Amino acid sequence: MHAGGELGAAAGGSLLLCASLLAVGCALGLRLGQGRGAVDRGLLAWLCFNALVHFALEGPYVYLSMVGNITDSDALIASLWKEYGKADARWLYFDPTIVSVEILTVVLGGSLALVLVYAIVKEKHYRDRVTWDEQ
Repeated sequence: MHAGGELGAAAGGSLLLCASLLAVGCALGLRLGQGRGAVDRGLLAWLCFNALVHFALEGPYVYLSMVGNITDSDALIASLWKEYGKADARWLYFDPTIVSVEILTVVLGGSLALVLVYAIVKEKHYRDRVTWDEQ
């Protein structure tokens, strides 16, 4: 935070982006969950938000890290990662550990969220096995 407790423009933009993804994810999940119970609607909202975060925030981080580094990037999404970098400089440069974990998160986490959305919406038999639901 800046003097006086105000957020800088980059931090404010990052928060606005995250809030926008939350709103879109919740709206999409609730739309997909029409006619379903509250638990399924909540799960769909969370999973849609989760997939959006993995693909829209973490995916570009992986790309930007692979083609250069975050500090040299002028991309709008880089401002979010520059805020992260204020707390931990590994987020600003190609750190193999951070990038490899983010690749796994984007590919596995994002894909699994989409598979779960599909399984819930289409009422697939494997839905309970994937979500570990004991109903």
